Amino acid sequence: MSDPEPIYDDPSFHDQGVYAWGGHHPDRPALISDATGESVTFGQLRRRANSIADQLRALGIGAGDTVASWQYNSVAQWEFFTGALQLGVLVVPISTHLTGAEAEYILRDSGAKALVAAAELAESIEATPTIPAEQRFVEGSGVDGWRPYTDLRDLGAADDPANRMAGSFMYYTSGTTGRPKGVRRSLLRISPEVLAAGAGFFLAKFGIEGDPGVAMLFSPGYHAAPGANTWNALNRGFTVVILEKFEAEHVLRAIPKYGVTLINAVPTHIHRMLALPERVRADLDLSGLGHILVAGAKFAPALKARAIEYFGPVVWESFAATEGFVCCVSPNEALERPGTVGRPDPDAIRIVGEDGADVGQGQSGTILFKSLGGTFDYHNDADKTAESVGADGFINCGDIGYLDEDGYLYIQDRRVDLIITGGVNVYPAEVEQTLAEHPAVADVAVVGVPDPEWGQNVVAAVQLNPGYAAGDALAEELRVFSKERIAGPKVPRRIVFESVLPRTATGKMRRGEVRDALVNASAASADPTS
Repeated sequence: MSDPEPIYDDPSFHDQGVYAWGGHHPDRPALISDATGESVTFGQLRRRANSIADQLRALGIGAGDTVASWQYNSVAQWEFFTGALQLGVLVVPISTHLTGAEAEYILRDSGAKALVAAAELAESIEATPTIPAEQRFVEGSGVDGWRPYTDLRDLGAADDPANRMAGSFMYYTSGTTGRPKGVRRSLLRISPEVLAAGAGFFLAKFGIEGDPGVAMLFSPGYHAAPGANTWNALNRGFTVVILEKFEAEHVLRAIPKYGVTLINAVPTHIHRMLALPERVRADLDLSGLGHILVAGAKFAPALKARAIEYFGPVVWESFAATEGFVCCVSPNEALERPGTVGRPDPDAIRIVGEDGADVGQGQSGTILFKSLGGTFDYHNDADKTAESVGADGFINCGDIGYLDEDGYLYIQDRRVDLIITGGVNVYPAEVEQTLAEHPAVADVAVVGVPDPEWGQNVVAAVQLNPGYAAGDALAEELRVFSKERIAGPKVPRRIVFESVLPRTATGKMRRGEVRDALVNASAASADPTS
């Protein structure tokens, strides 16, 4: 057999990336835990990452292998990522909201050879042949059959490993239909420093240039958008302040406390921060905050405008998926063109109709895009890969939208959420954005409920802001409010009120749960025996 292709390196990039910062700026804080006060410098992070890499190699883990992290937001989580990602391995971050059985599925499917898990999560996994006990590491208190995470962090060599190679995250899709699938990117045989140069290129798309500042992580680090953006920030030399979870007032107060200049958020986070009492928001100095990167769910234009009014022209939205990044929109563009998610490269975007042919400007269709993140496949699912990735490299994630005359992209909804009522296509996101403009509405989910005459009825489930009372009068007021702004077929036939609507930890509405509850409720009310 011939030797594998050598790892490409370039001395001009040797000052790039988290590892280089450990050599050139060893005393600069890299990771700060808000919960514990622990602070790890770039120099300490580099040494700990090298120990982790050395220990993983001692377990026979190297380029092309897979390791997994089932951890809450913590310093240890990012130490593990940093150590593994210089070995050319695929790192699988697992959602902490999954059950033990669901996590085991991902471990088996990914073929992970090592796992680091938080103690309470480790206890929920029974022994399996997939991950030998000696390759299971627990962060926190001891668990039988597991080695302590500190064995990885503290017992290996502190020197840089030989033959370093850039690895990659392998995120699993949210699994809204069927089992979640791993998005496996092609590994490039390049040094971590060469890959790190791309972090600066990517962040520059959001106007993030110059000296690094302070980023704050409060979304789950296992999720693609906050995880990737935090990794990019570390590679640009940002100090990352880690919060265990999102609490609106705590996040706002932490921004001036730590001198935060960059945060990643989903629209739900923005809504909850803006919903805080004026007395809380008014006494905070947020002038140092330079960038808010928003992704992960539909960002209603009215909410975005309110965010820009409060935070200033620092709110950027991106359109991306686990499968890759497409484009982003600046605050000024967002105000000039409400609803757009940006202007993608015209050679990397197509809008196609049912026949697969391109549609005209302003016409709705399925969005196909080429990812800036490079090529990928769905791990262990050649059929889904063939279905979603065309021979020309364009990716179909099921989103519906259109391009205006200047090439700006507008997202209308996902095809799986499309409601067809009386032969008319209704995009739930449009109806939700309309209802969200009413001051009574804190959150809203619009779904299609089967109807023998219309095929589907448009039904809205609404969570109210404090001070508003649910009832027929308010439901009718919301219907009238909608009718004044959108076409008749889009107006909800029925509005129901819920104390809280189900969202994932990353802010995505669990429309399936809402739909199932409404369908079941309709069936029960129609049953004369109930």
